[in-house]
Amino acid sequence: MTLTTRVVVARSFGPADVLTIEEHPSPTLPPGTVRVAVRAAGLNPVDARRRAGSFGGRPPLVFGSEFAGIVVESAHPSWHRGEEVIGWSAQGADADLVVADGERLARRPEGIDWMLAGGLSGVGNTALTALTDLDLPTGSLIVVHGASGGVGTALVQLAVARGLHVIGTTSPANEEYVRTLGAAAVQYGPGIAERISDAAAGRHIDASIDLAGTAEAGDVSVAVTRDGGKAITLVPETMSSHGIRLVQTRPSAAGIRELAEAIRSGALTLPVEPVSFTDIVEAHRRLDAKHARGKLVLDLADNPHLTAFPTGE
Repeated sequence: MTLTTRVVVARSFGPADVLTIEEHPSPTLPPGTVRVAVRAAGLNPVDARRRAGSFGGRPPLVFGSEFAGIVVESAHPSWHRGEEVIGWSAQGADADLVVADGERLARRPEGIDWMLAGGLSGVGNTALTALTDLDLPTGSLIVVHGASGGVGTALVQLAVARGLHVIGTTSPANEEYVRTLGAAAVQYGPGIAERISDAAAGRHIDASIDLAGTAEAGDVSVAVTRDGGKAITLVPETMSSHGIRLVQTRPSAAGIRELAEAIRSGALTLPVEPVSFTDIVEAHRRLDAKHARGKLVLDLADNPHLTAFPTGE
């Protein structure tokens, strides 16, 4: 019997309303892959950029790279029907069914609910990658540009847990939120360099991590390197405009385990905002607005392929 799946598709570049949900056959499984019924799918800024056409490619496009769900069928020796998993680096995970590389799956950690599981890999592994890449000693002072978003939320908390001091740039509406994460909050906009200097209170800034991709984030990063510090960016804009070194996320099952332990210990809290799968257009409008706190996650509680499995939180 052919399995069919709802899939989020854009048949042209454009604003959020170019997105539609279509019904398609789920492909056959190549060796080493696993078919997963998706319970939650994380949304990321790159999805909106791809939809708008700023990331290249050619329509039609499918979306979603990270997810959590239940194995329906496996052509990989490590995975079996009914196992609950977290996946990353997939294609088209904004769907009822996704075919994923079995090497890019980890077991859903005990105590991590579906919505958090669906949004954990992208932001969490990106934050871990940045901190591992910089490899700063305890007591170092860092600036995180875009501290209130999904990656910023995870990064600030994980940095503080490692004994780093953090200055986080954010909008005025999110200043108090960034403080609750453990950072000194600084408003972005004109005069940001002076405000960061005031927050540093004469201390040397050891690193700048750009999650925002703005010109001012690039300017601050260049200034930090000029003063002997390090700078990395997780977005291509400031690599192109300012020559900041681009770091690409290195997701792994070990990273998922580390993040799960940080959540269980209380060192990491990741707010997730569930959005119904059928509200994908509104979800992308929120991605375009760039003001979400924490992580937007698609909720596929209505996925018909989950009915054969217990999916309690």
